[in-house]
Amino acid sequence: MADPDLETHYSALDNCRTAIKRAAGQYEDTLTERNPGQITYGDDGAPVNNRTPVAAATFGDLTDSGALATAANDVWNAVITETDQARRKLRAVEHALSTVEENIRAAHGAGS
Repeated sequence: MADPDLETHYSALDNCRTAIKRAAGQYEDTLTERNPGQITYGDDGAPVNNRTPVAAATFGDLTDSGALATAANDVWNAVITETDQARRKLRAVEHALSTVEENIRAAHGAGS
């Protein structure tokens, strides 16, 4: 017979894992929407910014248009990198919660 208290804990783990999976998916959606094309990764594992770079001409004929364009591109690179890191960390938590549940089930099965 299943332990109702233990089933409550399994349910809580599953609810948490589902929420984490949904959040990770939202970060992945953001990456896809804001970083057009397939998400690609460089040799260092960092996501590649697939957006068309902001051109200096976007800011008109200003002395510092190039520096402003560079700064804008740096911001996009940072956003993509941080969003990807959040997505990866959430996926790791999701996996860890699955492992915790598997270990609890195994331990409970061994003790029954």
